[in-house]
Amino acid sequence: MARRNGSCPWRKISACGVGNPRVRRWQSPRAAMAIPACCVLILFQSHFYFSFSLFNHFTFSLFHFFLYLCTAMQVKTHILCLFSLLLTACGGGRTEVPAATGDTLAMRHAKNLIIVQYADHAEVTLRNPWDTTGVLAKYCLSPLPTSPLGEETRRGSLSSSGERFGEGAGEGQLVSVPLQNVAVFGSVHGALLYELGVGDAVGGVCDLEYFNLPFYKKGVAEGRIANLGNSIQPSLENIINLGPDALMPSPFENSGGLGRVERLGIPIIWCADYMEHTPLGRAEWMRFYGRLFGRGQEADSIFSLVEQRYEALCTLAKEAKTRPRLLPEMPWSGQWTLPGAGSSSTKLYTDAGADYLFAHLAGAGGIPLSTEKVVDKGISADIWLIKHHGPLIRSQMTADTPLLEGIKAPIWWCDTSRSLLYEETPFHPERLLENLIAILHPELGIEPEYKYFEELKR
Repeated sequence: MARRNGSCPWRKISACGVGNPRVRRWQSPRAAMAIPACCVLILFQSHFYFSFSLFNHFTFSLFHFFLYLCTAMQVKTHILCLFSLLLTACGGGRTEVPAATGDTLAMRHAKNLIIVQYADHAEVTLRNPWDTTGVLAKYCLSPLPTSPLGEETRRGSLSSSGERFGEGAGEGQLVSVPLQNVAVFGSVHGALLYELGVGDAVGGVCDLEYFNLPFYKKGVAEGRIANLGNSIQPSLENIINLGPDALMPSPFENSGGLGRVERLGIPIIWCADYMEHTPLGRAEWMRFYGRLFGRGQEADSIFSLVEQRYEALCTLAKEAKTRPRLLPEMPWSGQWTLPGAGSSSTKLYTDAGADYLFAHLAGAGGIPLSTEKVVDKGISADIWLIKHHGPLIRSQMTADTPLLEGIKAPIWWCDTSRSLLYEETPFHPERLLENLIAILHPELGIEPEYKYFEELKR
């Protein structure tokens, strides 16, 4: 039906007819203030009710707009009350619940680890050691049940790069704790779990040939622990058969991750402790690993003892009158890899009272140098410290690499094929420090409880 001229209500308002009393009310001072006041109020509510649902935000704003508008137009009070009750029944009377707050554990030495403890869970952030402005991974440690192959009820997940792809109460990939069946990729972490009393939670291991603890070798031989093969390319089939609660590999820069293993959906606990720049910084990661297995307090206590002993030994080393020149490691395939200035090994040598000949090398990891370059400076060494997998014979060394003839320093060596050096000292650097001080400063009279090195006979 055709609309008659003047029938549109908006046309009436815009016409501002003098004879229309409703139009005159819009022209009153009270009405002139109504619409601006409503706009200001809506903007205010956009901030105040930010945490409310979209519906509550809209209904509250609409109510106040209606209130001011009706006041300006002198609408009856009972109509306002009725409209207010309707909005309240729709949920506009709910109050905001404050977000839970947690306690951040004070990390005295570790720089790439953050743990925030809440009443019912813990949130863990691992900084990216190659870019500390970024995140390597986040975890939400919660006592929720999980199933093998990661088929758990997730409250939120992050990829290894820190990208959020879920929602939930906790930040990070959900990890049900305590873990009861894990795949450990390195003997370092296997030894720590054994010390914490949760060795039985290790269901599978990689690189078995580097596990010197009898507990794990015997477990694999008896079939209690699965051999998962090489840590770089673990057996996908064996991991699926194991159905672990989590995997514990070490990350490496630009390595591409674990490939197809990551697609299984099993939580991956990236063990980046080795990238800390100090021995105590690396050891402090035991506080994180302990919380994965319900051994947080035990790990805290062990670390406190480690810290106290390490610092006491540092004080003792400062009493030495000399600083012997130290040359570490030996060449392999024509290259000699030495720790850079920012590595935990360099810090350890310094704390032991050594004059490390290559402490000037820039970098935090291993720096490959030519054998010629190292020998040129190494001929001035007072102590030559070598870690070698298997027996070591000096005459054989010089026969293989004649340049080594120029280094006359006595050799102290560790046979890593039978020693627990790599398994014990990452989380007990005080034991290695004690060994080094005894070698470098015998005049201080230290007798190490744990001996890893012996002098190589000529």
